[in-house]
Parts: sequence; C-alpha cells; structure tokens
Amino acid sequence: MSQLNVPRQPVSRRGLLAGLGALGVTGAFALTGCSTSTPGSSAAKGDASEADTIKFYGNALGDNAQKAAWQAIIAGWEKKSGKSVKPVVYPYDQAATQLALAAKSGDFQGVAQGPWQLLAPMGILADVSDLAEGMVLPERILDGLRVDGKLYMLPLTASGIGLVCDGRIADEVGLTDGMSVEDFAGALEKIKRQDGKLIPYAAVTKNPDLKDAAHWMWGWGSEVVTDDLKCTIGDSESVAAVKWYKELQDAGLTKAGVARTDARILFARGQTVMYDDAPLANTFLKSNGASKALQAAIRPVRRPAVKGAPSYNRYWGQGLFCSAGKGEKTSKDFISYVAGDLSAATALYEQSALAPADSNVAGRIESLQKDSFQKGFARVIAENARPGAWDKLSTAAQIDTTIGEGVASILAGQVGVQSGLNALRKKVDSALAEG
Repeated sequence: MSQLNVPRQPVSRRGLLAGLGALGVTGAFALTGCSTSTPGSSAAKGDASEADTIKFYGNALGDNAQKAAWQAIIAGWEKKSGKSVKPVVYPYDQAATQLALAAKSGDFQGVAQGPWQLLAPMGILADVSDLAEGMVLPERILDGLRVDGKLYMLPLTASGIGLVCDGRIADEVGLTDGMSVEDFAGALEKIKRQDGKLIPYAAVTKNPDLKDAAHWMWGWGSEVVTDDLKCTIGDSESVAAVKWYKELQDAGLTKAGVARTDARILFARGQTVMYDDAPLANTFLKSNGASKALQAAIRPVRRPAVKGAPSYNRYWGQGLFCSAGKGEKTSKDFISYVAGDLSAATALYEQSALAPADSNVAGRIESLQKDSFQKGFARVIAENARPGAWDKLSTAAQIDTTIGEGVASILAGQVGVQSGLNALRKKVDSALAEG
C-alpha cells in the first residue's frame, strides 16, 4: 500500500473538520438566529463583481497539518490570477463566532471554511451551483446540502464516517462487506472468544461523537429527520437500532465511555479490531504510533445492514463558501481553483491526506491512485455516505449534540430506550423549529 505523506506533527481532527464536521460554538446561534435581515445582507444585493484582494477565513493556515498545503494553493492561485488573498485566521472552535460577528458587522467578504449554515439565513452567501455543474460530485451529497435549490458550500472532500478494521483479524472471523447485523454481531463474538483482552468494536459510546447513532438508525430504516424536517426518533426502527447498539455494549462487544479520539488510540495500539472514522483513519494510525503491520492491514468495511436494507454512513467533508456581490467573481474563481486545479488538489491530498470530492480530479492524482486504503474507503464508505436532513440548518451542531446526549443517557442506563428516544425527539423537534 502506498504511504501518505504525513505531517511531522499529529494530524488534528479538529483542524481537519473545519468544514461540515465542526460547526462551532453555541454562542454563534444567538448572534445569527434565523433572521435574514442583517447589516451584512446588503452584500448579496449588489451584482457579482471582481476584486483585487479577497479574504480567506478559516483555520487552515493556522493548523500545522494543513498550513503548507494551503500556502502552496494560495501562492499558486495568486500567481495564476494576479490577485491576492488576505488570510483571516482563527482556531476552529471560534469559527462560528468569528464568522457570525463578521457577517453581523457587514465585514464578511471573501472565501471561508467552517459553518456555512450559520450564514445562509442571513442572505449574504453566493450560490455556487454554477461551480458544481462543472464537477463530478456525488449527487446525493449535493442534494442534501442545497437550501431552497441553492448550493452555498462547494465540497472539496466528500466522504463519510465508516467502519475500519484490522484486516488480518477480520479475515480470521469472517468479517466482510455486506453482512447482516446478526452476522456482524456473530463476528464480534468470535473476536471476543479468541482474545478476551481485545475490544471487538471500539464504537463511540460517549459524546462528543455519539451523533454516530444516526447512521445506525438510518440502517434500520428510520429517517431520523425527514426532508420536510420532521423528527422520527422514537419510531420502531430507531428503537430497534439503539436497543441493538446498547446490547453490543452490554455483551462486552463494545466498551462504555469511548470517544472517537479514544478509539483511534485503542486501534493504533492493537487493543481493538474495529472502529468508526473519517478517511484519515490510516493517517491517525501513524500519528498514534501504530505498527507497520497494522498500517498495512487497515481496511474499510461496509456497515452491516438490516434485512437487506441499504447501509449508510454519515457524510463527512470539507468545503468552501463565499460572500455574494462585491468580489464574488474573484472568490468563486479561487474556490474553483482549489476544487479543480490538479496541483492544488494534489497538495491537499499529499500533505493533508484529503482526497478531492471531484472524481475526475481524484482520478488524475497519481499517488492517490496507488493508495489502496483511500481508494477502498471511497468505494466502500464514501459511495454510501449521506448528509442528515438537518445538516443544512443553522442548528445542525445543536441537533448533533442533542442526539449524542440523548443516546449517551440510554447507553449509560439512565433511561430506557423507548422513553429516552421519545424525550430526545421532543428536543430535536425544538432545535428543528429554531433552525
């Protein structure tokens, strides 16, 4: 397997989730609300125009894992366009607050990465549908990101949170793609019988990542949230999914109190056979000191399904969005360059392990085509990824947190499955109403 060029410092998941995956802090919701009348909204009223300089909001240039790649990308675009980029750098966890403040003051102008959902209701973002038309992107992902027919964020990466395993042990116990949930649980039981010290599956069992419950609910047939924003949590399908998930924990096939960061370390140390992660999983193996043998053995596995139903993975990706009106044409040119230029895409992949969303561009990156893990992840995980219907809302992060808290209380035995999910539905409904 071809090895990725990994930064010397460990890759920060928080930094890499500056796109959809990290949606900022609660205080920003109070700043934005649902109003479309803001001091910055006048930007969207003018005609799209050029600008000699555009701002670039985000944490990419402040994260050691991404900095070099983005410096090269910006330098390449500046040379090609004759225009310049003015970075506005802030930590990932301040993205929501900083973007909301810039928008409210009327200063937001240029390209950004981060929680676009907060700015969409303010009427200041440009529709980038025209950029997507020239790319080969997963239509399911684009459909899930459109708001009233408009696409405000162009995905640079489009993947999912999927299962990865130690292929050596998977082969021993018959853990394969396309399994039923019953056979999947049986394979975990075999692992436990063979080595009682191993955690068969280091599933997320505590926040902040228990939003993972959503893709299991999808696999059982619950929509979680429908396209017309009705919460289905508490239906028979979601109850069956969470009951099964808790049964795995009660049987010792998963472990209580595990967050994603914990699972990465457990996997790298050979203490678990499987866990859920983004396509950066093999990079996290290296940064957590995994053996060469395990690095060579890691592989993605299709999530098991119920009675032949489709299996799904929660969408994971990064993207860029920009202000409308003044400077919009220049901002869109920059976004198009980052998404479609071969040198820019290669820099992001080779230095940050982020494969481009555009399959045509991905197919032209020679080193990516030699990377069996990334190609397998794209085929097994990304092709079955879908966004949540709530991902486009300004309250998306709040809903994810609410789901995680509700499921955590069930796994901890603080409340029953049915009653816990019924209570959770009411909280999600409230957040949907606010979004």
